[in-house]
Amino acid sequence: MRLTLVPLDTAPTTLVKKVAARLRHVVPWTIKTSPPLTYGLPGNQQGQVDALEVLRLLPGGGRHDTLSIGITEDDLVAPGLDFVYGHAMPGRRTGVVSLCRLRPVSGAPAAGQRALLERACKEVLHETGHVLGLVHCQDFTCVMHYSQAIQDTDRKKCGFCPRCMGELSRLPEGHENE
Repeated sequence: MRLTLVPLDTAPTTLVKKVAARLRHVVPWTIKTSPPLTYGLPGNQQGQVDALEVLRLLPGGGRHDTLSIGITEDDLVAPGLDFVYGHAMPGRRTGVVSLCRLRPVSGAPAAGQRALLERACKEVLHETGHVLGLVHCQDFTCVMHYSQAIQDTDRKKCGFCPRCMGELSRLPEGHENE
């Protein structure tokens, strides 16, 4: 599996690189970062950006084992939802994660950065799971469990439960010569 993380607009490239480094210790995939992509989409009346519009701007994966996840500072919205931490478009092999609601509201700066990094890693894995065909998991510690509030994200582990890992193991393997 090849996962490319794409910093969008003002997302800190250093944080995106830290997410990539952390995820390399969690999943056995090739994880890279790309140069930043600027999109400048207008927000709605609340200043939120449509996640589907962002997803359409990301480079789609042309192969079954190649996907990209954008990371943005923008607050995202999706049809029928007030906000989303992230959103996926499996058909294009893309996903997007918003850092906006993942930032701790108080606390020491160093602790806040660690919390943001951990939350961002979990949300990137969650959206990657959706891109790969996983649905929400009933196991509240699994990264694929639905997060209705940030406390749900904090309870999750940064990894897939055995059932979701089993689903992922059924995916066709990529070959370097394809």
